[in-house]
Amino acid sequence: MWRYRARSLLVIACAALGVTGSIAAVSYASGGRQQVIDQVARLGTNVVVVSALQDRSTGGRARSGTIATTLREADYRALRRELPAIVRSSALVSSGLRLKAAGLSKVSPVVGCEPDFFRIKHWAVEAGEGFDDAQLRRAARVALLGATVARDLYGEASPLGERLFINRVPFEVIGVLAERGQGLDATNEDAQVYVPLSAAMRRLLNVDYYNSLVLEIGDFGAMPAAVRDITELLRDRHRTGAFKPDDFSVLNQQELGNTRLAASNRLGFFVRWIGLSALLVAGVGVLAMAWITVRDRTREIGTRRALGATAADVFYQFAFEAMVLAVTGAALGLALGWLAAKVIAARAALPFVFDAGNAALAFVTAIVVNLAFVSWPARRAARLDPIVALRDQ
Repeated sequence: MWRYRARSLLVIACAALGVTGSIAAVSYASGGRQQVIDQVARLGTNVVVVSALQDRSTGGRARSGTIATTLREADYRALRRELPAIVRSSALVSSGLRLKAAGLSKVSPVVGCEPDFFRIKHWAVEAGEGFDDAQLRRAARVALLGATVARDLYGEASPLGERLFINRVPFEVIGVLAERGQGLDATNEDAQVYVPLSAAMRRLLNVDYYNSLVLEIGDFGAMPAAVRDITELLRDRHRTGAFKPDDFSVLNQQELGNTRLAASNRLGFFVRWIGLSALLVAGVGVLAMAWITVRDRTREIGTRRALGATAADVFYQFAFEAMVLAVTGAALGLALGWLAAKVIAARAALPFVFDAGNAALAFVTAIVVNLAFVSWPARRAARLDPIVALRDQ
């Protein structure tokens, strides 16, 4: 093994790359799954989101897909009054508006919401403070910034107490929210600005309808009944049903999470097959190197057999040599797999997940696959006729 160092290093590299690729692929899929789990836990599993849909027909004539404006305050009050299962709620309006601050300008989503919105989402204020019900009632011009917006507009300086112009309307920055990242609906919440609902509706957008309602249900077991009751109540109020399509959607946050988890699990299934393929390809590389080794050492085999070595002695020698190199490579692959998984998670903005069970399975599978592959050239070495082997040289 030391005399043919290049060949030995190639065997180690083949085994290491197979394990590394398998661990990195599985860790990537596990990171994606963990991200979905974190997003569901962060928003809560007892959350129902009622959203206005695109209104594509009015009076029998097709329209271009404008957002329905039928989700109004009366609907909101009726839901809170008639559904005791709702323990917290927040109406939302949003639009992309021009921001100006500290000599910089950008267009960013501005969300009008109620104070309970942040409690429902379990979202903490990292610096400063949030707005309260009193500021909501008087439509106070105060704003909470997502972490990304705060960095883009103010850099490393503190934005607290600074003036922020939203569509030329001055607001005071009273807080910066903790960084959260992308939500289940592919929205980057850190890139948004949050203002009191009344201020957004009266001072910025001049609307009298909501884009969506976020409702927290007290008991997880009551979620199916709550979704059904919300749907029936809104259909009755909007006069929709069998002959007219709904102009709203009712989405159970847990259902969205389950959908994303199902997609993530399917990805994980395919990724595991990719990892197994990587191990098989690496095993073929080990097989090729072991086969070349047997061919180049034919004289050695013939000499050993002529001096009394049995076929079993030759088989175990070649199998042992190849397995020592393969096991060394697989062990190296464990370390490289951990490093690769960490780098990929950082580049893909995913949680770093190193599943020790999957890593151990990849290591054991690599050993079994390599043992099966090296047995073939080892058997070929053991079956060589010593006379033929010496004469061929």
